[in-house]
Amino acid sequence: MQRKPIGSDPWQRQPWTPGSWGVNDSGSPFSEFSGPTPGPWGVNDGSPGCILGMPHALNVIAPKSAPQPDPAPGKNDPIRKAFDRADDLGWIPYFREAAKENHFEPELLMAIGYRETHLDPKYLKVPGDNGHGYGLMQIDNRSFLEWVNSGAWKNAKSCIDKGAEVLDSKRREIQDGIGEKLTVKTLAGVSYEFDGKQITGAELLRVTVAAYNCGLWAYYHFSKGNDVDRGTTGQDYSKDVLAKAVRFKPLLVPKVGDFPRVDSPTSPRKSDLA
Repeated sequence: MQRKPIGSDPWQRQPWTPGSWGVNDSGSPFSEFSGPTPGPWGVNDGSPGCILGMPHALNVIAPKSAPQPDPAPGKNDPIRKAFDRADDLGWIPYFREAAKENHFEPELLMAIGYRETHLDPKYLKVPGDNGHGYGLMQIDNRSFLEWVNSGAWKNAKSCIDKGAEVLDSKRREIQDGIGEKLTVKTLAGVSYEFDGKQITGAELLRVTVAAYNCGLWAYYHFSKGNDVDRGTTGQDYSKDVLAKAVRFKPLLVPKVGDFPRVDSPTSPRKSDLA
């Protein structure tokens, strides 16, 4: 197979004929050229000069190496540190149980807790959100005053359970609003009506997560074709939480001691020992 002579480019004017090292191998693809010559990257290194078998190497800049992926998150990764702290404090089973009870994944609940408080136990002692958010999951006293006044926010399990219940209530509110005339209201008291749009699957999950932060406004924006995070803090709440959930998932590998121990049939019950 040959190419017609065109100009002075050796690739275009020289025939593709076997060289002493084979056809188009690491030596010359042209019968009249000698074997491989030192290229800019070394002898027979695969550079253009070697491949062509030219008497002199081409002046070509060696390509940069491909960027290497970031190493796996280690102990200094903030999400890993938050997870390990929660694990040390015995909170992981609480997330698993609350998630199962409310039909969510535990990593999602952990991601919400991380977004709200970084799962910092100090929020079992002091409120956040300018005095309106309580506990690990930052339950709002303007919506759940009775629960806040009960002091349950000072208990990690109660916080996680309540957060899962609130998230589930947001999902049910959205599902119940499909095809209905709904209303949202601004802090200034201005009302906006909208028709609840059909929603299922991943979209329902994302709007539910956004609604944990901004209420029914998330469904309003979805139904209007807007970004569901438009009304959330930082305008990235659901996006950030779902991304964090992906990070938490591999950390939630079951291990010995992760779940409360189940007594064997022959073990005495606590009620029997009373």
